[in-house]
Amino acid sequence: VVNGKYEKSPSCQSCANPGQPAEDNWVWSKQGEVKMHLPERWGILQFSGKSTRSRESGEDAEMKYYEEWECRCAAMALYYAQKRFHKEMGLYTDKVELLKQYSIDYFPICDYAKTSIVLVDGGFEARVTVSSKTAIVNHDRLLTVSNPGTITTVR
Repeated sequence: VVNGKYEKSPSCQSCANPGQPAEDNWVWSKQGEVKMHLPERWGILQFSGKSTRSRESGEDAEMKYYEEWECRCAAMALYYAQKRFHKEMGLYTDKVELLKQYSIDYFPICDYAKTSIVLVDGGFEARVTVSSKTAIVNHDRLLTVSNPGTITTVR
């Protein structure tokens, strides 16, 4: 308790010297930052009653393709590039070409996606279409993905 309020005291439990003051967030998939609450950076885990490769046939188990993944990643690439652009320039842009130099390695701007960016009061809304999926992300990181007949929202 500090000044009458509870305060978190970082204490690494998986470090070489347990108890040292450090951020300790263990997750099973690499994310590039200590921010585990970013769904676009999570790995995909699929469960199956079959082993990954059948010893008898030598064939791989069938994996389900996550149809929204490309679209989600393309939208989040624009989000991250916009934030980096805004940090340097102090404003957002509706020009995808300008954002390419601000993209990050693990979320590069998708050249084959149909992309549009609209500047709104103090922010932006980017729309990305890949195949039959469309994702919309705004400056607050609100991501919606439209599938035939449904809309999924992730914050």
